[in-house]
Amino acid sequence: MAIHNILRFSADFCRCNGKVTWVEPVFNSAAMEYTWICSRNYYMSLFNQLQFGGVLVGTISFGTASDRFGRKPVAIGALTLGVVALFSASYVTTMWLLFVTRALVGLAIGGALVVVCTFVMEMLLPQQRMALRAFFNWGVARLMITGICYFTLEWRFATFWCALLTLPAILILIFFFPESPTWLHTKGRLDEMRDSEKKVALRGGIEYVPIKHRRLERNKTFCELMRAGLLKRLLVLWMMWDNMCRFTASLCGYATDFNSGQIVGDLYFNQAIISILIAVSKMVLVLVDTYVPGFSRRVLHQGSQFGAIVCFGIAAILKIADYKCRTLIILWGHFGGSF
Repeated sequence: MAIHNILRFSADFCRCNGKVTWVEPVFNSAAMEYTWICSRNYYMSLFNQLQFGGVLVGTISFGTASDRFGRKPVAIGALTLGVVALFSASYVTTMWLLFVTRALVGLAIGGALVVVCTFVMEMLLPQQRMALRAFFNWGVARLMITGICYFTLEWRFATFWCALLTLPAILILIFFFPESPTWLHTKGRLDEMRDSEKKVALRGGIEYVPIKHRRLERNKTFCELMRAGLLKRLLVLWMMWDNMCRFTASLCGYATDFNSGQIVGDLYFNQAIISILIAVSKMVLVLVDTYVPGFSRRVLHQGSQFGAIVCFGIAAILKIADYKCRTLIILWGHFGGSF
């Protein structure tokens, strides 16, 4: 069986028998090395679910630990776990050890999402956070991973380089970042908070000016949220963000990924174009946020939803009209997801 593009699942493919031969594959993946195909394709689902399960556990465990022990030590621990797991994954000799390392990588990703991101956000002023999202986002990371895979062409080398390129982040956290002043404030450690603020001012090259901080309320427990009547509001936000936004983005992302070998050119070219589209859309938001006085987070959310609806509507019309250019339909759908 000759497969020139990325692995695609279909009824005929899953019923294949005999030896599978890969002819000029664009990337030698773990699925190809361990033959997760035909009657063994459920291993690929397990491989992915272990990582997503690790992310779920990591967000809860690392988030709770950071609230108790501090942002900096837990952030360093999460990134260190991820780097060690990635290095280990590139040298494993059995499929089951790969599953273990993948679960640990997911655990570290969950920690990075809730701890490292929160840590960095607490070190910035509110007006600086949009710029951070613009130039350090999934589009840029995806472009980097595409480049790594293009030059390595093999999953072990790609995993090794991903770990190697993450190492500087750990060193920056250890030697450059002080503990979060916001977290120290919530714990009532005011002297340490001022020392941390001085270090932040020194790193930023500005003079430290002490300011009076208002008293912060402690984090409420789940039961206290229910008694205070805030649970309904949180459920609405959860439905809006996780169920609607993330579901839409993931649906578009996976759809374009599975078809990225059939759009225009080859797999790497298409992945690069999609990555640039995501990155540029984030950068445009910085310009809008800077030069449009009436721009707000509500306008951003509602405008993004409207843009996604318009793009999906165009893609649906093209599909219903039996438009032959499949490339344009897929790109319109992905453009909607980038909102």
